[in-house]
Order: sequence, then structure tokens, then C-alpha cells
Amino acid sequence: MKTNPFKEYFYFIKSDRRAIVALGCVAVFAIGVLMVEDRRPSPQPIPEQSSGMTMRGVGDEPDGLPIMGEMSAGQRGALRSFDPNTVDSITLIGFGLKDWKVRNFLHYRAAGKVFRSAEEMGKTYGWTEEDVEKVKGYVVVGEKYRNDGKNENRWEKREQMERREDMSAYASNKFQTLTKVDVNTADTALLRRIPGVGEKISEAIVQYRKRLGGFYSVEQLKEIKMVSPELLEWFTISSSSPDIQIIHINKTSFQALNSHPYISYEQTKALLQYIRLYGEVKDEKALLETGIFTEEEVEKLRPYLSYE
Repeated sequence: MKTNPFKEYFYFIKSDRRAIVALGCVAVFAIGVLMVEDRRPSPQPIPEQSSGMTMRGVGDEPDGLPIMGEMSAGQRGALRSFDPNTVDSITLIGFGLKDWKVRNFLHYRAAGKVFRSAEEMGKTYGWTEEDVEKVKGYVVVGEKYRNDGKNENRWEKREQMERREDMSAYASNKFQTLTKVDVNTADTALLRRIPGVGEKISEAIVQYRKRLGGFYSVEQLKEIKMVSPELLEWFTISSSSPDIQIIHINKTSFQALNSHPYISYEQTKALLQYIRLYGEVKDEKALLETGIFTEEEVEKLRPYLSYE
């Protein structure tokens, strides 16, 4: 007598029935996977491109520049010698150089640079030692470029000529004999006419004069580091020189005191605090009694201070 397996299934205990169902599900899944794999088409070999070049779209490179092509194994064997002074971009790209590096090289050459070796090609912006090694064995410089350095030096010669012209104009504008210049009224153009005074020194004199509020002695110029003692003979303070700017010590602001070259930050704070606590400083003697300034410092400040 045959037994019905479905009927006997209900005679198993509950845990056995669960195990049988789980095994059945696994078996069904495995069969399904095998059927899908059998129906999947096998991959076909990709034919090689006749040009030996692979193309990428814009944005494949980190800098967003398009790559015109890469060197294939077949193309490596077809590399040939080239003159860096006449080579085109396609030939250089064939060596595996990045497109933007090739452009930099061509711009460098267009500016007048003559290349006599692979190492000189490596001076192009962005090129590395690895790039030089790629082309090193293929560089052959033509006789014209080996012997002619005119193109390479044309910008340097032009700069030298311009410098000579500038120096000639510079020298012709200088005072030819000793001429006294009012240190309190001269602008930078007039100061630069003094032999030995250029743009930086003239600007330093004008800026220091502004901070001081005017010079009362040409000896004060020695407080500027760039001014040598030999230059003092060219300066004077004429009778028509403007008055020195006076600091009203009991009424002025923190900024006005602190900006003067002869008054430090700490002295400014101490002086203003003294005035708040003890009242106005009446004269030079009272200023010395505060202990904030030495006698030498007070003497330097004398032309600039007012106690009214």
C-alpha cells in the first residue's frame, strides 16, 4: 500500500515541518540560479581599434581637461625620434604625456624658447622627471637649433636693453651738483633726484615725516635705517618749511600719542592713566616727574609737545 507523502507531512512535529520547508526553499533558489546562469550569453572579445588609441570624455582627468588619447602597446613600438623645436602635439601625446602638459610645452616654445635636450623640455611648467624620461631617448635637435641661440635669448636681450634705457633715464634725472632739498616739503619724485636715493628710500622718508609731524633737524633722517649719513648733506630745513605738527599732550587721543615714533605703546597708556588720576601735565618739568619719560626722550619730544 502506497503512502501519501503530503499526508505523512502533517504527522511530523512542528519543528520538523519547518526544517522540511526551509530545505525546499533552498533547493528551489539553487535551481533558479543555475537556470539563469545557463541562459546568460557568454562575453564576446572586444576588437582592437585600428588607430591604437582609446578615447575619454571631458572630465576624466582631475583638472577637467580632455584627453586626446593614450598610447597603446602597438603604438609604443612605433615611436620615433623628434626635434623638440618642431614637434607637434600628436607626437608628444603619443609618448603618454598629458594633454595640458603638451599645451604648456607648446606655449613655452612659442614664447621664444629653444630646446637643445630632453632636460630643457623638462623645464616646462608641470613637467616631471618621469615625463622627461618618456621622451629622453627620442630627442634629436636639428643643426639649426643646436647652433642658433638667438631665439632663446631674445627676451633676455630685450629686458637688458630696457634696463639700460631705464638706467640712462634714471641717471639723467639725478642732480649733477650738490642741491639742497627741503626735507619737509620734498615729494618722492624730488627725493629720487638725489644720487643714492631710490623709490624705497624716498617713500621711507615721506612716511617717517608723516609719523613725526615734520622734521626739526636733518639729523633725524639717521633714524631711518635705509638713510646713510652721507645723504644728509643733500637735505635742509628752509625758513619756508611748514610748522611741525604739535601734540597737545593733555587733550590728544590715544591713537595720536601712540602713532608718534618717539612715544611707545606703554608710555601712551601710562601717560593717559596719569592724567586721569592726577590731572593735566602742566609743563616739561611735570612730565619728567611722572617718571614715564627719560630726559633724553623728553628732549627729543620737546618740539612736538604742547601743555596748554
